[in-house]
Amino acid sequence: MNPEDNAVGARIEKVMKQKASSRILRFFRAELQREGAYLLPLRLFIGIGWVRASLEKLLEAPWHSGAALTKFLNTQLADGHVVFPFYRSLITDVFAPNVLALSWIIIAGQLLVGAALMAGACTNFALLCGMFMNLNFILAGRVNPSAFYMVIQTVLFIANTGSILGLDYLISKRIPFALVVAQPQFERKYLAIEKWSFLALSAISAVIAIVVRPHIRDYSPSSVDDPAMLILVLAIFGGLASLITYFRLSQK
Repeated sequence: MNPEDNAVGARIEKVMKQKASSRILRFFRAELQREGAYLLPLRLFIGIGWVRASLEKLLEAPWHSGAALTKFLNTQLADGHVVFPFYRSLITDVFAPNVLALSWIIIAGQLLVGAALMAGACTNFALLCGMFMNLNFILAGRVNPSAFYMVIQTVLFIANTGSILGLDYLISKRIPFALVVAQPQFERKYLAIEKWSFLALSAISAVIAIVVRPHIRDYSPSSVDDPAMLILVLAIFGGLASLITYFRLSQK
């Protein structure tokens, strides 16, 4: 090959690289200009938080045998942090006899939820799983940082952030179900069952608020450590967010 051919080949390669770089730049710019893109850092923050929590447990031998979880549950019961009778029974009758399996379910669950949020894959289902784990931590009397995580995950769930720089943008074309996969900017026509599911979530939140109210111990401004008060507040805001989403989807 003569020098002229080498020069032409080099120029072609350079142009192709420039075009590829330009396409990538345009893609990222378009993604970051979409509605809700400002919440992307929060999605990554929560995802990293779940992965970190899982890795911490993987590095601690007591979690492998269930000893760490047993100690945690016994301490919460002994110190009176578990305020709901049904949850105390759940701990003693269900969790305690199966503590080894439960330990690994928690470790795997935290890792899978974190990875899904970071990748933006089936994000809404991952957020629901994350909120379920946080709700159990709150019921067990461990309010922080679960209450903080619950608020952020509710916002991320309603905003469909998984479709922004996430695999859900592609997955949504195959799985058009908002409770599992984040749908890009509510661009498609939603199924009636999806719209009603958000109304159902709002109704469930109202029931939860009614059920936990009698268990509130502290109504003062410093009641942030009262699990029942935290669940009441989260249920109210979660219910309102679900109701707003229902009305929003009803316009589609």
